[in-house]
Amino acid sequence: MSNGSNKKAKNVPSQEEREEREEQIRLAAYHRWEAKGRPSGADEEDWYEAEDSLDDKIED
Repeated sequence: MSNGSNKKAKNVPSQEEREEREEQIRLAAYHRWEAKGRPSGADEEDWYEAEDSLDDKIED
């Protein structure tokens, strides 16, 4: 008798999907950092901007 506990929850990304998303953000943040001349101390800003940009693309 199954109670559905083995089913994947909808809208919950798998480990592989989370890792892929993180890699996409990492690359986008790196490219932003390079485009700005590789300044020090802007890593969090670049990360969040890359994350927001990815989220915007997904929503479209």
